Amino acid sequence: MKENSMKKINIRKMTEQDIEGVLEIDRKIKGNDRATTYTMIPTNYVGGELDVSVVAEVDNRIVGFLLGRITKSTYEIGNSYLIELIGVDPKYRRQKVGKSLVSYFEKACCEKGASNIRILVNWQDWWLLSFLSSLEFTRGEMTEFVKPLY
Repeated sequence: MKENSMKKINIRKMTEQDIEGVLEIDRKIKGNDRATTYTMIPTNYVGGELDVSVVAEVDNRIVGFLLGRITKSTYEIGNSYLIELIGVDPKYRRQKVGKSLVSYFEKACCEKGASNIRILVNWQDWWLLSFLSSLEFTRGEMTEFVKPLY
């Protein structure tokens, strides 16, 4: 058992002060250039009705995050909540950080009257598909169509 797995994971709502910690994890996952694409995180994900984004902390240090938002569906009744991005520090993977983030997010969505939670996933990301399946996510009714423009 890893040393990290013995420490308590605290899940809480994200604040603007958490953005640098989120970007630090994103850089660890995707490289130094990736984080520059998220320069608008504070205005897009934190505050108002977008306050369903959450972070995971161990010893007051951010070790994971989930960026979520409300999305209105044109083909079903009720509100859907969308998981935009989820990330866990590689040192804390396989220690239920991701599961804890999704569980907290799910409870927050239920409290706000959500009818479902959605996440868009690349069909080739087998590890993410497996993770979501373990959390009882199932394949939705929508299918993406893409036309390459050469």
